[in-house]
Amino acid sequence: MLYYRFQAPGMQADIAKIAMGTTTLVEGKELSLNFEMLDYYLDCGGNCLDTARRYGFGESEKRIGRWMKQRQNRHQIFISTKGAHPIGQDMHVPRLSRADIDQDLEESLTDLGTDYIDLYFLHRDDVNRPVSDIMETLHRHVKSGKIRAIGASNWSVERIEQANRFAKENGMTPFSASQIKWSFSEPLPPSDDTLEIMDQKVYPWYLKEQMPVFAFSSQAKGYFTRRNAYGLDKPVSLGQFSWVSLDTPENRRRAARIDKLSRELGVSIFDRTGPKLRLTPEGKLIVRYAERVIALSDGLRRALADRNRAVDRLRVGVPHTSESSIVAEVLARYTEENVNTRITLRTDALASLYEMLKSYQIDIAIVEGDVSDPA
Repeated sequence: MLYYRFQAPGMQADIAKIAMGTTTLVEGKELSLNFEMLDYYLDCGGNCLDTARRYGFGESEKRIGRWMKQRQNRHQIFISTKGAHPIGQDMHVPRLSRADIDQDLEESLTDLGTDYIDLYFLHRDDVNRPVSDIMETLHRHVKSGKIRAIGASNWSVERIEQANRFAKENGMTPFSASQIKWSFSEPLPPSDDTLEIMDQKVYPWYLKEQMPVFAFSSQAKGYFTRRNAYGLDKPVSLGQFSWVSLDTPENRRRAARIDKLSRELGVSIFDRTGPKLRLTPEGKLIVRYAERVIALSDGLRRALADRNRAVDRLRVGVPHTSESSIVAEVLARYTEENVNTRITLRTDALASLYEMLKSYQIDIAIVEGDVSDPA
């Protein structure tokens, strides 16, 4: 793992350059699976968890808090969370009053089970609110010790510059980080006009200011993995896949460049060698596909004693998509030499997920209605 020396007034920390986003901690997964994912990230050298009050309306923070309490590892973790996100569907009804910020911060501290936040982002901006009001509120919390550093998420560079100028002139805490949408994908206009994206217009400003960027959607929602798995030259139609909106001519050219580079370096875009297995001391088996971790339940301990019988049906998380209701069921049958994994998907599963799982050499069956045990 590579680390970055994050610095803010009065503090510094060496944080993993690969932060773990935690929006998917709340997508129907069991708490034990969440813990396995967090443990695996920590085992890989990670120490930076990015969450938000908005993620599951606090559920993501609660699960992280439970994990840190059980593992007694708060001192090892750099917590980045966000508050002051609009409530409801209308993203143009801002929540950046002092009361809004105070409320979200206190709720985050409670759910995370901590008395301080390492890096606190404002999740959105309110361009009609003076930066003086916002920065005074944040500075008060920094001075109280509840926040170590502050950041701006989905703020324009003009507003960040204005806020930091005010902070400098008045001896207050400036923004030390930004969180915007940034990936290898071609910058496309976001469907939500309150989002900020990295493009050639703002990139020079970040270079000049040397402000660290916590990029979200940094893997372009899996577009390049899925496009390469599906086939670079195969046409797709609107609505066929969740990633079709990203399937521009420029992004197809970029996908081809990634494919060429992966072949030259001998590093696969996705794992073509099948599942990687790891048995924990507690008897849990972790099946790892590419960069995703799927933790199977304790029932596998019984299966290990009899490698020729099928284990109980096990629920696992699936790669994140906009249709978060997709459910995968895993039935593993063990032999002395290998593990054959069968995944059964509901018929409403995305074809892109189907294609991706096929690329991992997993046996797949599509069934009607609710998932049931395969024959």
